[in-house]
Amino acid sequence: MKFFAEPKSIKNDIKKLAFGDTLFLKNGVYEEKLEILVDNINIIGESKDGVVIENKDFYHKIMPDYNECNTFRTYTVLIGGNNTTLENLTIKNLSTPSSKYGQAVALSVLGDNVVVKNVSLISAQDTLFTGPLPDNLCERYMNFLPEYYLDNKPRHQVFYNCDIEGDVDFIFGGAQAYFYKCNIKSIKRTNNSNEVNGYISAPSHKKSDRYGYLFYKCNLISDAKNIYLSRPWRDYGTVAFIDNEYNLDINPEGFNKWDGTERDKTARFYESKSKYTDKRLPWVKILDEKEKEEYVKSFLKEFDPIILNNID
Repeated sequence: MKFFAEPKSIKNDIKKLAFGDTLFLKNGVYEEKLEILVDNINIIGESKDGVVIENKDFYHKIMPDYNECNTFRTYTVLIGGNNTTLENLTIKNLSTPSSKYGQAVALSVLGDNVVVKNVSLISAQDTLFTGPLPDNLCERYMNFLPEYYLDNKPRHQVFYNCDIEGDVDFIFGGAQAYFYKCNIKSIKRTNNSNEVNGYISAPSHKKSDRYGYLFYKCNLISDAKNIYLSRPWRDYGTVAFIDNEYNLDINPEGFNKWDGTERDKTARFYESKSKYTDKRLPWVKILDEKEKEEYVKSFLKEFDPIILNNID
């Protein structure tokens, strides 16, 4: 079935959704914290800039249960269902700057076979979480987070033609996630050009995960200085940056092992050869033309073709 929602009715409309339904959102500002837990749901906005869903939870905020919010409860929108599509809208966590609020997730994606298309995601630290959680956090939060957060099975997620904005680890998690033709914006965190301004991604994949994040033909932008492309949130985190446009000041090393760890010995980081890669760290694999083509082809074979047909 098809439903139409306006800002004052959206929570009730989401509660009505059943398998296979589509919810159309009319232009407006939706001041809500939303959970979408049903499988095979489509949420489509009237326009990306006209539909804005916003909330202001942050890590240390005290919640109704008298506990701190914690990173994984700060989301503005959570997608827990599989085979879900989110399209043509903006999601904001208003808890910025990160120096004041810390972790503040705009979108948490816990479902498998999820497509996020033509969507703006705006926050600062930890803007986008791509589940599953690392194994040790599933154990730690067993009596704290809902069951749907604690299933650490593999997930496949596609982010197409999206605008994703943040500063520290603002794309993080353990999904096999395909970022295709997205605008990735690192916002300024410090006025001191000698300080690290931030990290775009922080993958946390398992050793058994063949692939993790792929940023392909994206536009990476910033007016800040000294930005790292990625650092491994857990051992064996994996990410590839292939054929992207770099319109920002990247630290010459490109990648960070995560200070105080030895994750440079386990991380699987890749980047296509370009004029920017001469000073990359030795544990980062630089791909030539043939290698990058093979990598992308093999990566996409892991996805359901129906999902990929929904983009471009």
